[in-house]
Amino acid sequence: METKSISKAQLMSEIGELRLRIRDLKKLITEKQIFRSIAQCNSSNEGNFSGNPANCEFPPQQELVEVLSSELEKTRKLLKEEILERKKVEFEVKKLSMAMEQSANLIYIIDTDGRIEYVNSTFEMLTGYTNRELEGKAPWSMITDEAGPKDANLWSRILSGEGWQGILKNKKKDGGFFWSKGGVSPIKDETGRITHYLAVHEDITEKRMSNEKILYLAHYDSITGLNNRTRFIELLNAWIEDEGSCNNTGVLFLLDIDQFKFISDSYGHGMGDEFLRRIGKMLQLTFRYINSRYYQQEINEGMLCRLSGDEFAVFLPSISKVESVEIAEHIRKGIECFYQADVPCHLTASIGVAIYPDHGATTTELLTKADAAMYRAKDLGRNRFHFYSPEEREIEQMHTRLNWKESILMALKEDRFEAWLQPILDLRTGRIMHYEVLARMRAKDGSIILPGPFIDIAERFGLMSSISRVIIEKAMRLQADENAKGNPLSFCINVSGKELGDKELLYFIQSKIHEIGINPSHLIFEITETASIHDLERAMSFIKALKAMGCHISLDDFGIGFTSFLYLKEMDVDFIKIAGSFIKNIEKNLNDQLFVKAITDVAKGMGIKTIGEFVEKEEIIGFLKKFGVDYAQGYFIGKPAPGILS
Repeated sequence: METKSISKAQLMSEIGELRLRIRDLKKLITEKQIFRSIAQCNSSNEGNFSGNPANCEFPPQQELVEVLSSELEKTRKLLKEEILERKKVEFEVKKLSMAMEQSANLIYIIDTDGRIEYVNSTFEMLTGYTNRELEGKAPWSMITDEAGPKDANLWSRILSGEGWQGILKNKKKDGGFFWSKGGVSPIKDETGRITHYLAVHEDITEKRMSNEKILYLAHYDSITGLNNRTRFIELLNAWIEDEGSCNNTGVLFLLDIDQFKFISDSYGHGMGDEFLRRIGKMLQLTFRYINSRYYQQEINEGMLCRLSGDEFAVFLPSISKVESVEIAEHIRKGIECFYQADVPCHLTASIGVAIYPDHGATTTELLTKADAAMYRAKDLGRNRFHFYSPEEREIEQMHTRLNWKESILMALKEDRFEAWLQPILDLRTGRIMHYEVLARMRAKDGSIILPGPFIDIAERFGLMSSISRVIIEKAMRLQADENAKGNPLSFCINVSGKELGDKELLYFIQSKIHEIGINPSHLIFEITETASIHDLERAMSFIKALKAMGCHISLDDFGIGFTSFLYLKEMDVDFIKIAGSFIKNIEKNLNDQLFVKAITDVAKGMGIKTIGEFVEKEEIIGFLKKFGVDYAQGYFIGKPAPGILS
C-alpha cells in the first residue's frame, strides 16, 4: 500500500476541522438525548408527570442547559423590572418638570457658580425675560438696592449651602419692579455634594401694595397727603411729653375753609377734593417759608395736618405771640389769594389760635380752645384769625348756634323735616331695590336746607334724636306704601354716633315696626365707622338690639378709621359702605383700586355685602364690578329726591 506523506501544517488543519465536527456532533447528540429523556420520562410516569423536567434524570449536558435557561429567565425578569423602574422614574421626572414649569410661583435653578440655568414660564411672564436671556446670569443682578441678599458675602453663604429666605424687590426687563417672597435651597446628589440651587418665590406685589396703602392711610390723608388727625394727635402728644415738660411754648392754628360745602355741592365732590389737594400743597409751601424765616433748624413738617373735611391744623413750637400773629395773617392771606382758574370763586378761611400752655396743657384742651376761637372768627365775619380768650367763652357758645337751635325747634314743630331718598344700584342684577334715607330741612321760604348746617347744632343741643324719629317714621310709612304697591324696597336709615346708646330710640323703632306693619328685614340702619370704633361696646350693644328685631346693619364710611379692620369681625354687620374718597377716582388711581379690592375681599370672606359710594361717572361702575363690589350709590345712579325713582 502506498503511503501518502502529510505535512505538519496540513495535519494541524485537519485536526482543527475534526474538533469542530466533534463539537457540532456532541451538540446534536445532547439535544436528541434531552428530547428522548423527556419522552421516556413522560412514558414511565404517564398521568403523573408534572411537566417539570427536574423530575427526570438527565445527563450532565441537560443539567448545564437547565442552569443556563434559569439564569436567562432571571436576567430577563431583572431587565423587565429595570425597564419598568426607568419608565416610572422618567414619569416622575416629567411630572416634576411640568409642575415647575406650570407653577404659579417663580422658580429658577442656579448652578454651583451662582449662574442661572433655568427659569419657569411664570418667571418669564412676570419679568419679561426669556430663559435664554437669563441663562448664565447672576440672579442678584435683578435685585434692587432696597431689599434682598445683594451683598457678595451673603450670596457666598448661600452658595456654600446655608440657604436663604426673605423678601426681594426685583427689576423687570421693562424697568418696572415686583416684590417676591421665598427662599433659595441647595440641591444635593446621593453623596451629599451640592450640584445646584433651587429658588422658589411668590409674587407678593399686589399684597404688599395693599398693605402699604392701608398703613399709609392709617397715618396720612388720602386726598392731600398730609398727616391725618390720628397721626397729628400722636405727634402733638409726643411733643408735649418731650418738649412741653421743658417749659417750651407752642401755638396751634386751626383753620376752616369758609363756605366750602357750598363749593363742593355746587361744583361736585371731585372739584372740592381738588381744592383741598391744592390748599394742602399751599400750606406745605407756607410751612417751609415759616421754617426758613423763624427757625434756625428744620422743624417737623408732620405738625401740619388735615383734621377732617375742610379743617386743617398747624402746630409751631417756640414762637412768640407777635410771631404767631404774623404767621396767622400770612396763612389767611395765602388762602385768600388762592385762585383756581376753572372755578370763578375765591376762598377764605377762619383761623382759631390757641397757645401752649396758656390755653391748654394737653392736646385735647388745645384743640378744643382752638376750635372755639375758630368759631368765634366765623361769628365775627369769617376771613380772619382769632386768639382764644377765656372772657369770650360764653359768647362763643351762643350767638349763631342759638339761632340755629331755634330754627330747628320751629322746623320740628311745623313738620318741616323731610325724608329724601337716594337710589342704590344692585350691580349684579342691574335693579334698584335699595334706597338710602337722607334728612332734609325745608326753610320757611320753601327752600331745602342740606344737613350740613343743622346736624352739628342738633347734636350739640340734643335735638338729633327728635329729628331721627321724624325721619325714621316717615321712611317707614313711605316704605309701607311702596310695599302695598308690590315694590318690596329696602331703606337704609342713618343713625348718628350720639344715638348709639339711646334705648328710647330702640323702643321707638320697635313700636313703629309693629304699628306700621312693615317687614323689619327691609330696614337697614347705618352707623358711621368712626362712631362705632369710638365706642365699640355701645355700638355692638345697639347693633345686637336692632338685629334681634330682624333689622340689618350697615357700616358707613368704611376705610376712614382703619382700626375697623381689627374690630370688623366683632361687629355683626350685613353691609359696609366703602368711603367715597376711595371710589370717586378709582378709574385712574391704582392705590384706590388696590384698597377697594382688599376691602371687598375681606368683606366677601366674612359674608358681608359691599356698597361703593360717590359713583359720579359711568367708568367707575366697571371697576366696581371687576372688584366684586355688590352695590353702587352716587349721583350717576341718582340724586337724592323726595320720592323713589319712577
